[in-house]
Amino acid sequence: ENGLGLKEFVESKGLEFVCISDKEAEMDKHLKDTEILITTPFHPGYITKERIENNPNLKLSITAGIGSDHIDLDAARKNGLIVTEITGSNVVSVAEHAVMQILALVRNFVPAYKQVVNGEWDVAEIAGKSYDLEGKVVGTVGCGRIGQRVLQRLKPFECKDLLYYDYAQLESSVEKEMG
Repeated sequence: ENGLGLKEFVESKGLEFVCISDKEAEMDKHLKDTEILITTPFHPGYITKERIENNPNLKLSITAGIGSDHIDLDAARKNGLIVTEITGSNVVSVAEHAVMQILALVRNFVPAYKQVVNGEWDVAEIAGKSYDLEGKVVGTVGCGRIGQRVLQRLKPFECKDLLYYDYAQLESSVEKEMG
């Protein structure tokens, strides 16, 4: 949608920038002229052996995020296609998604949704298995760029404790700031 903020920069260098939303059919239309392909973890185009072999102009495949399971790495290596990732580019999205999942679980969202879709609504059943985050202990396994952002986003919920487990302890000022 926003071309990862690269469109203006790429075009200022005299290069063509193509941003697609259909991960398969539309990509094939442009791939033969593509030298650098950028995908995102949430919308990868599958870079198969056939696509790599049929598009010798393709020199670099960048994943804006973590993961290259959408790329045939053996074919990439054999054909000289460089595969790389931009770790950290999606830490905010991942942290927000984790908080959303926490809220969906504690508020019993999925069963409530299923009831509504089925034309039912038993608020007592849903509320009986629903909880507030306020006053609860919430923790993360790991407290790197994502884990810290998860805990920061949970702070306004006034949890009893926000905890983390990591091999390296955060600085006390950061721990204090996160609560």
